[in-house]
Amino acid sequence: MSEQQKLPPEVQQALIEYENLRNMLAKIEAELKLTEGELAEIDEILSNLKELPDEVELFKSIGHILIKKDKESIKKELEERKELLQLKQQKYKNQIDILRRQVAESEKKLRDLLAKYGIRFA
Repeated sequence: MSEQQKLPPEVQQALIEYENLRNMLAKIEAELKLTEGELAEIDEILSNLKELPDEVELFKSIGHILIKKDKESIKKELEERKELLQLKQQKYKNQIDILRRQVAESEKKLRDLLAKYGIRFA
């Protein structure tokens, strides 16, 4: 019999809720890191674009194909993508704040239940 099966049902439920919240938090934190990485990459590209003359030939990769694009259209696409990523970044940060509070509340509830049953929390 596993350790979780020996726990009272309300403790099992609280533990499952706690683990689910922690998993959601970890997933959103990972998504935020990916988003921030892409934002940093876009900022670097935009910075490099500023140094190039306006008439320079640029190519955009679409799958295995390179398409010739003018500097201004590439800049515009990058700025639009950056805006979208900034919105996602803020959404993720808000979700993380909420989930952190929920994880703390869930952990407190779990600790209280464990104490009620005389079970030590690792």
